[in-house]
Amino acid sequence: MYQLQNKEKVLRLMEGAYDLHTHTAPDFFPRALDDFKLMEQADRYKMAGVMLKNHLDPTPARAILANTQGYKAKAYGSAVMNLSIGGLNPIAAQKYLELGAKIIWMPTIHSRNQIEYSKIDNKIQSAGIRLLDDNGYLKPEVLEILDLIKEYKATVATGHISIGESIAVCTAARERGIKTILTHPDWACTMIPIEIQKLLVSKGVIVEKLWFDVGLNLISAEYMAQTIKELGPENCFMATDRGQAGMEFPAEGLMMFMDAMLEQGLSYEQVYCMTHENPAKIIG
Repeated sequence: MYQLQNKEKVLRLMEGAYDLHTHTAPDFFPRALDDFKLMEQADRYKMAGVMLKNHLDPTPARAILANTQGYKAKAYGSAVMNLSIGGLNPIAAQKYLELGAKIIWMPTIHSRNQIEYSKIDNKIQSAGIRLLDDNGYLKPEVLEILDLIKEYKATVATGHISIGESIAVCTAARERGIKTILTHPDWACTMIPIEIQKLLVSKGVIVEKLWFDVGLNLISAEYMAQTIKELGPENCFMATDRGQAGMEFPAEGLMMFMDAMLEQGLSYEQVYCMTHENPAKIIG
């Protein structure tokens, strides 16, 4: 494993930390570990909790099962509004919220934006899901899903949608007082200019900063740290988006992310805010 430059600080930071973006087996894509292995690693480092994310199969029931196994860390479930659950389907959203989903993601691999950028699910023939109608307004079913998220005091995340869709969803969600995550703003498919990130932060949106983007050398650690400094750590949270086969495990990725941000001049307290305080607010 990568040699941590700030090992003592990182190990202290891991205690009580959250990772609200992990991918585990069973899945439709190769994964490096299953839910139970993820929980074992979370307990090893005394983490507080992890979010199970699956693009095609919602995870609230898996989280419930994981939480019956005696782990000290807590698993949280989520659902993604992809075609596998009917796309922008308020009935599906309500059922998974009833089962305890803490985050509802807007479409990811089945969004039109993702398909036009790079088609990940080769088994579908759809042109992809759009959140806006022909006049540029959010479709009624999106608004219905947002109202359900508010009712269940959950969080909405933008997923892999376009810049325009992200702005529209974030604006409508914040008008309703919903906790709102801008997802993946540093990844080429969903890249959001820093000025738009700042605009959304001014509305109360929290910005997801992912080890995925740094770990795959899509952006530099220096650039990542700079965006966090510009937005303010109090408006961001750190997560890994790890669990892909052949990559470091999520817990390792989170430690590497913490270490990289400390090396780039962020303080212990700022990293703590983004891995403890802000994620705790998201999951309530």
